Amino acid sequence: MTSLRFENIWILSRKDRAGREIQFHPRKTLFVGRNHTGKSSLIKTLFETLGASPTGKLDKWDYGSTSLLKLWLNEVCFFILRQGNNRALLDSEFRTVALCGSRSEWVQTFAKLTRFNLTVFNKGASEDTAVPADPRCFFLPFYINQDGSWSGKWDTFQQIQQFSNPVPTILDYFTGVKPPEYYSLNAERKQIQSELDEQLKEQKFLKKAWDRLGKSMQQIGPKLDERGFEKEMELLTVEVTELNRRQEEMRDSIVKERELLFMIQQQMNLSNHVLATYDKDNAFLADHSDPLICPTCHAEHEMPFIDILEYTEDARVLRDFVGQLNSDLSVARKRVQQSETVLSEIATNYRAVAAILETRRGVLQFKEVLSGMGAEQAFAAFEIEYGSLQKFIDKMTLEVVDIDGKLKSLTSRERSKEILYTFRKTYADSIRELNLPPIDTARSALHKRPSLSGSGGPRQLLAYYNAIWTVVFGAYGNFRVPIVIDSPNQQGQDDINLPAILKFLGDGLPQGAQVIVGSEIPAPTFFDKVYTLPDDTQYSFLLKEEFSKVEKFIEPLEQKLFEEMRRRT
Repeated sequence: MTSLRFENIWILSRKDRAGREIQFHPRKTLFVGRNHTGKSSLIKTLFETLGASPTGKLDKWDYGSTSLLKLWLNEVCFFILRQGNNRALLDSEFRTVALCGSRSEWVQTFAKLTRFNLTVFNKGASEDTAVPADPRCFFLPFYINQDGSWSGKWDTFQQIQQFSNPVPTILDYFTGVKPPEYYSLNAERKQIQSELDEQLKEQKFLKKAWDRLGKSMQQIGPKLDERGFEKEMELLTVEVTELNRRQEEMRDSIVKERELLFMIQQQMNLSNHVLATYDKDNAFLADHSDPLICPTCHAEHEMPFIDILEYTEDARVLRDFVGQLNSDLSVARKRVQQSETVLSEIATNYRAVAAILETRRGVLQFKEVLSGMGAEQAFAAFEIEYGSLQKFIDKMTLEVVDIDGKLKSLTSRERSKEILYTFRKTYADSIRELNLPPIDTARSALHKRPSLSGSGGPRQLLAYYNAIWTVVFGAYGNFRVPIVIDSPNQQGQDDINLPAILKFLGDGLPQGAQVIVGSEIPAPTFFDKVYTLPDDTQYSFLLKEEFSKVEKFIEPLEQKLFEEMRRRT
């Protein structure tokens, strides 16, 4: 069982010189405010920190801001620090657990942290490719996004369409129709089946060679076709020439890739030198708070010198640039390593073929070795090898059969019936509680998202989501993930139905779930913690008066992240 809970989030914008700390209640937290007061900004930044970019653009928001999220995973405390494309996973003492300079690194870290072992398929040109599911897939069932989830489609996160029909697989995973154990066993089965297929293929080739030997060689002794031997020598000569050509091409490619690597390293060195100078200047100016007086007109300026020059913003942009260079450097190094590996393999093959050529130049010696072998010995060697392969094939076949039995038990019809019964009953009950006319849910499918139009559409959709959440938090679910709902006032809910929705979100969701809601109207009776966002703070969710406090807390962690990313290079 994996249980996740959010505790705090800190957001810092040096561009706006503003920051904010928000604390979430372990059970139910409500953010109340009119449009543009920051509800969506907070929620989207929360998921951006977790590596899942929600659909919808934030107006007048600093996308270069730094965020720090404190969370609890199975009662163990972690922090996630996000700065640009870089993320650091920290423990409760702010020690680095993992450092990620790319999305792929973070996907692996997040999966390991949460034990999220789901596999989905990327859409390919010819066929779909299996890939590990990412944080977007993890949070998809638990987040209703104002900009993408209240319609009839699963447009909660950006570019979720890159996967081939992922929703049924995700819902089966979280509701327990196909639990995490199923995917672990299935991955093991695929690996064994792949090895089994290779052994069967090898056995088939071996049998063909055995049969051909029986037709071409008499039992009384071997024969050798000298013309065939000469032809083989010609083919080996051609092969060694081709390998030599490929070696030269790979050497040329590696030289160019190393030049690119050197250029990126030079750019990083220059950028780091500039940032070091900035840090010294910033520290000096922080210790000298005297007013800035213009030497020409003698006017006294209230804004700090570092703001007038927009020096801080330039440093932030440069740090983002260094972060991107880090990613580019990592890619360039991998390409050099891959090219060197290919070159090493080509060189090995070249030496092997050249050695064979040297050995086979002595035709008489080759004939003597071959004539010293009897056909019976050759057939005996084939038989031994064939029998060894058969034993291995039998062993792996039994393993596949055993795993198939376990997979069948994890996806039994009885288990699916129980899950569907809970889903359909909760769906019907939720529809009634949300002031909707009853519908027949006896045939409602777990993967069938409702698309009712009008004011009843959002309420039916919320009833559907709650049915999924109830199953996930039930007997067969293996995850407890915070439920986040942004702006339930969709499609013109009236003064009866909107309070009913908020009451439902406060009282009707699964027991034990952490619930975070952004709403235009208050509902303090049903929530444990309420943040009221004033009307005069439009486009100003981050507060200038909290900038110093938040920066003082986050800056040492930023510097640590930056230094560790720099050491990686």
